[in-house]
Amino acid sequence: METPRPYDLRLGDSVRCAEAMALLGSLPDASVPLIVADPPYGIGYHSNRHKGKNPHAPVARDWNFQIGGFLRECGRVLADGGALYLFTRWDVYPLWAPAVEPAGLKLRNCIAWVKNVHSSGDLAGDYGNRREEVMFCVKGRHVRRGHRWSNVWEFDRVPPTQALHPTQKPLPLVDRIVTAGSDPGDLVVDPFSGSGTTALSARGLGRQFLVGDVDPAMVRLTRRRLGWPVEGEPGEEPLTLRYSIEEPDPAAWGVHPEDVADLCAMLRENVAAADLFAGVPS
Repeated sequence: METPRPYDLRLGDSVRCAEAMALLGSLPDASVPLIVADPPYGIGYHSNRHKGKNPHAPVARDWNFQIGGFLRECGRVLADGGALYLFTRWDVYPLWAPAVEPAGLKLRNCIAWVKNVHSSGDLAGDYGNRREEVMFCVKGRHVRRGHRWSNVWEFDRVPPTQALHPTQKPLPLVDRIVTAGSDPGDLVVDPFSGSGTTALSARGLGRQFLVGDVDPAMVRLTRRRLGWPVEGEPGEEPLTLRYSIEEPDPAAWGVHPEDVADLCAMLRENVAAADLFAGVPS
């Protein structure tokens, strides 16, 4: 996994295999007009939207995401007048909203993204979930570009047969965010880029982009979607191979391979586990 170097705003577009905090940490203060972020919700999410064998692993690091530190870094790198569009959901929103103001940001609105179909879940005991929330946060006085939409947005979700990532957002939805939150030539940052939809949107709308993901497979996928070369890029091999872990069938995954690698690293630091890892290459 790449440790991001200080990012030169003159370099233009970049796709990195990096932790979100490290990616943001490579940016200067008050340098970014727009951040689009779809972080883990801390719910151990594993998509069941598929037919046959599940092609999706659980979302990486979805058990240890700290919203406070992330928002503080967003507040540091956002330019005065900048905006953060933060995806969340109804049960996570009450936990995240109180952390916005201490980060030097203001929660201006909460947009309801209405999808074309609702989730399955508990068919007998619950209602189908057909929406997702987008926290619209600003730093200073933000001026929205273009049309003044309502805070209810209707966009079809990506069909399961076309989804490249378990929580992939539709391109038209991200296009609206990029159009409303930035000007042509501006830098758009996405620290949890997944399959790279924000990068595609930014490029298509004439913006620069810096996107990153902790999952090397998603970094490779993003580069392919952009038509960029993949060979020799950081994170070309799955991180799990560094720990001699046999990669399981995705349908059997209970945790993401990156999380398994983290667990191994933590155990290595534990003196009591030294014998367990004797002879295993680092």
